[in-house]
Amino acid sequence: MVAAACVALMGLTAACSAEKFDGVDPNGRPDANEIDAVVTVDQETNTYTLTLNNKGYYPVWTVNVGRNPKVSTINGMTGVIAEAGTYQVEVRMGNRNGLSQGSKVYDIVIENSLAGDVFKGFDYDSSFNLWKTATIKNVAYWFANNDWGEIAAPTTDIANDGFSLVLPAEIGTQQWQGQVHITSDIATSADKNYDFSVFFLSAEAHPGVTVKLHPEGIDDVFYCESKVVLEAGVGKCFFLSNLQGVDMTNLVLTLDFGGGVGGSEVQVSNIVLKDHANDDGTILPPAVEFDDSRNLFAGFSAVKVTTWFADAGWSDGAIAQPTIDIASDGYSFVMPAGVGGEQWQGQVHMWTNVATTPDKYYDFCITFRSTEDHPGVTIKLQKGDSLGDDGDTDDNVYFCLDKVTLKANVAYTYYFENLQGIDTRNLQVCCDYAGGVGGAEITVSDIHLQEHL
Repeated sequence: MVAAACVALMGLTAACSAEKFDGVDPNGRPDANEIDAVVTVDQETNTYTLTLNNKGYYPVWTVNVGRNPKVSTINGMTGVIAEAGTYQVEVRMGNRNGLSQGSKVYDIVIENSLAGDVFKGFDYDSSFNLWKTATIKNVAYWFANNDWGEIAAPTTDIANDGFSLVLPAEIGTQQWQGQVHITSDIATSADKNYDFSVFFLSAEAHPGVTVKLHPEGIDDVFYCESKVVLEAGVGKCFFLSNLQGVDMTNLVLTLDFGGGVGGSEVQVSNIVLKDHANDDGTILPPAVEFDDSRNLFAGFSAVKVTTWFADAGWSDGAIAQPTIDIASDGYSFVMPAGVGGEQWQGQVHMWTNVATTPDKYYDFCITFRSTEDHPGVTIKLQKGDSLGDDGDTDDNVYFCLDKVTLKANVAYTYYFENLQGIDTRNLQVCCDYAGGVGGAEITVSDIHLQEHL
């Protein structure tokens, strides 16, 4: 039967004459010189829109943002760029005969960085990052509407350093109705502890992206199953530190976007997993929430302020002492010239009316900014009841004594959490700016102390 069918087909083919079809005309490809595209940017939200004005043609956009360029054929493509800067978009034009051989390049100019978490997570480019060098073995999607009927998943290219996707219009409002499962070849073990981070940026607010790290094929064993609430246009880092390891061979990162706004873009980046024993230099933000309504420094008074700046020979008379301008949340001053580089050669003492007790525990943060690099600002939060008259006693009772390095015009927030209180009626904020550059403007702000919950 099969052989007869083959013979019959061969005979039919031989008896038929060739039909003529209109084929592709290689000379009909679009001319790149005729590309007429427009880039518009909503500077309030950092949302760009790419439009091709040539009628009867389609665009191929390549937007050079981050490590992996974004490619799209949507006329009216939109996206969000978090960081200020000028970004290039290359556009080719196509029709039924193919794409233009050449292209045109346009600029996407982002005037201001979006507000959001300064902390982006652990260092993606560190040699300790297991995710950066991992092999992505498989990617699976499952998107559904509110009736739990499966819908088409968004089209996206997932790379080690992240991806972006546009949520389907019909996506449901419930958890697990927008799943992306990324299976890697990463193995972890129970005899180690791990750090993890991932950074999100959404064009629209999201009630909670689920983040789950688990073994391949196993749902009830996991490192985390947490929800990350996103604000529109505001970057948010989800991170975990010092997690007890789990024995597994193929780590899966599952993200669920159920509940998101259909048509909005969500960007996922800076995926890091590393052995906690390996220090990549990341300074973690506080785990506690600093609540303004509980700030003991709200409305504080500076009871007394003194300075002691000296040169390299420890002579304070050789230095013009700076004027300290007290603000509602800190102070500022201009660094005098000639200050020595040894610790305690640039002291500012501010006694306050803030009181603490040893029967309570406290969280604290303070932000420094300098217009010039600074090799090390000392921060000491200490007892101050004698207002400087009994330094030997007060100086030996303190919460913290640490040094922080400042980069020019980059804010640095120092903090501690859950430290036992000291017995003082006049908490003193003692800072030493030895080694600072003369003429640098130093600002201390956002001083916050609260009882630990």
